[in-house]
Amino acid sequence: MTTTTRWVRLWAAALFSLWACFALPASAQDAAAPDPVAQLDTLTAELGAITQAADASTDAGQKADLRDRGMAVGSAANAAVALLEPQLVAIDARIAELGEPNDAEAPDIKEQRAKLDTERGDLDSAIKRGRLLAADAKAVIDRMILEINEAFSRDTFKLVPSPLSPALWNGVARSLPDDSARLRDYARVSIAGIPERDMASRLAIVAAGLGLALLLATRVRRRLRQAGRDFALNQVPATRARRSALTLWFVVVGTLAPALGFFALYGALDWADMLTRGTQPLAFALTTIASLGAFMVSLGAGLLLVGKPSWRLLPLGDDTAQRLRSYPPLAATATFLGVLIIEGGRAVGVSQSAAILSNYVVAFGYCALIVAVLVSFGRIRRSNPEVANREPSAQTTLVTLATIAAWVCVVVSLIAALQGYVNFALFLSRQTIWTAVVGASTYLLLVVADDLCTTLLSGESRLGRSLHVGLGLRKTQVGQLGVVLSAVLRIAILVLAALLLSGPLGPGASSLFYQLGDSAEIRIGGFTIVPGSILKAIVVLAVGVALVRGIRHWLDERFLPATDLDPGARNSVSTIVSYIGIILAGFWALTALGIGVERIALVVSALSVGIGFGLQAITQNFVSGLILLAERPVKIGDTVRIGTDEGDVRRISVRSTEIQIADRSTLIVPNSELITKTIRNMTLANPLGRIQIAFSAPLDVDVAAVRAALLEIYGTHRDVLTDPKPSVFIDGIDSGQVQFKSFAFVNGPRLVYATRSEILFQVLERFRAEGLPIVAPA
Repeated sequence: MTTTTRWVRLWAAALFSLWACFALPASAQDAAAPDPVAQLDTLTAELGAITQAADASTDAGQKADLRDRGMAVGSAANAAVALLEPQLVAIDARIAELGEPNDAEAPDIKEQRAKLDTERGDLDSAIKRGRLLAADAKAVIDRMILEINEAFSRDTFKLVPSPLSPALWNGVARSLPDDSARLRDYARVSIAGIPERDMASRLAIVAAGLGLALLLATRVRRRLRQAGRDFALNQVPATRARRSALTLWFVVVGTLAPALGFFALYGALDWADMLTRGTQPLAFALTTIASLGAFMVSLGAGLLLVGKPSWRLLPLGDDTAQRLRSYPPLAATATFLGVLIIEGGRAVGVSQSAAILSNYVVAFGYCALIVAVLVSFGRIRRSNPEVANREPSAQTTLVTLATIAAWVCVVVSLIAALQGYVNFALFLSRQTIWTAVVGASTYLLLVVADDLCTTLLSGESRLGRSLHVGLGLRKTQVGQLGVVLSAVLRIAILVLAALLLSGPLGPGASSLFYQLGDSAEIRIGGFTIVPGSILKAIVVLAVGVALVRGIRHWLDERFLPATDLDPGARNSVSTIVSYIGIILAGFWALTALGIGVERIALVVSALSVGIGFGLQAITQNFVSGLILLAERPVKIGDTVRIGTDEGDVRRISVRSTEIQIADRSTLIVPNSELITKTIRNMTLANPLGRIQIAFSAPLDVDVAAVRAALLEIYGTHRDVLTDPKPSVFIDGIDSGQVQFKSFAFVNGPRLVYATRSEILFQVLERFRAEGLPIVAPA
């Protein structure tokens, strides 16, 4: 079974499942469910047929189909057992109601008990049979997965003569006459298989198909691109969504128009009976790969957009785009020629030496293309100071890691090819190109999804205003809805990209770690170490931590800024989510390592003893940190006083809190100190700061002038609030002096010291100018 057929069947099954779940008529949904016991009989027969077919099957595609059928049988058997178990529980309850059997009970009770015992025995037998059927199905599934992986490994890591070995070239030289004869026979049979009748009409059909293909690939494609550009410029507002949507339109048009033309030409050749049984599969494969090439070319052109830097999604200069524009067509051409060489040789039936040489040629061609792209990227980085000196970010880190991975793949491919592992070299180089195509497509879809969601569902958009008026949503809530919808779509795109990346791996892609999980065990004393399980646990932990970091980055940069939460609440949400995610990732890794939940519970119980004795302080700080993040008596940005130290809260973690004091040093306080001891939070309830100025004046001072001068100074200062209003009081008369106290308020405690100093400067200058005497308070 070919890969294309397999994908078509999978998509058909998925569509049928969706139709069965959502589009089933109500009458069908209300119909009686099938008898689970009868269903078990059917499943038993199906599993027998699967087992019999598995013994005779040798093709990896057929084994994959049998694996999928076995999964369906196992799921159906478990579902039948789940339906039967409640019935068994109900019968046990009825038997318990009858009580213990005795000789004096009524005959009808004995008859009912006997009937219930018979039903219980049948149900118990059916449940055991269903569980055994599910176990047998799992055994068949494991067998198929193992055989698929063995076949994949055997084909991929097959050792053949190296290109440095004379054996390869001697074999090619010996088989060259036979291969030439096979090629001539293939051409002769293909031409002879074309009927001679009505040749003029058939040639007319082919010419029409060729003309339609040229029309779609050239004129129609250009017209559609121009129509999309005109519509975007004249009808769509100038937003990010317009730019990304236009790029997507260019890619879709550049793919569909040539692809329709290629398939139109293929359909014309098939309709005109110009394709024979030997040429039809090759023609279909070439048509498919040509369509993929059109997608690669249009994707590269849409992302680079040479000459249109303002519309370009990638952060590249026009010179860089100009230097990279030739590589998408080269990649498409190399892919087409690679399929033509390999599939053409297979269709002709060339010798093994020729097939091996063809694989070498294609593998080295792919490696040369990858090296050319990587060298160009390196030259661009060295020649562009802005790119070389750009600040590190997640995007630059990802690009660097991808570049390193590509170099590693090329080196490994070349070494493997020179050692004679040409299939592995071909697989790795082809997978590298395919990964680049999927990565570029994923980047485009991620940008388009984010731009469309955040633009259409923003507070100022037409749809956002409609939701605001019609549903009563706040504009911030509309923005949050757009961010969440963007995240959901982007996750779906990433999942689809992962599935596409696993496509070239074949039927065994769903069980890559199967053999690793059952690899050889290493026993050290009483411990058993399985390297495959350790590798899986490391990969799972890395994936989990990466997911947690991605979620936290999304919360910090996208979702939480769109909410009405203050910075302290945002930090609390982000920190709690990240720690919960890390804990879940740890449990996930332990499960992948083969440690069950009961063992984890034992480890936690054992650790609790150590925590109670030696880690009590750490545990106390951890719990206190969770309380701080949840109740938020102290939050980021608050001004607090702890003992004699006063400063601003800069960071709250689950162990400690960082406070920046006046001299710009950082005070690290354990969280338990903030929970168990007294702390003054000067910005928790009311963030206003109060200025107090006290002084004395002689008894003969003009108190009205003093009061007026102070109020005027307060009123003209930019930081003094008018509500609450400044006030001036006579606090008393003592020792021949009038004692004044005045109060004013500013927006926060941080402004008190500087504002009080500025006001004192003005008071001294004003009183000296107006001859108002001041006496220092006693």
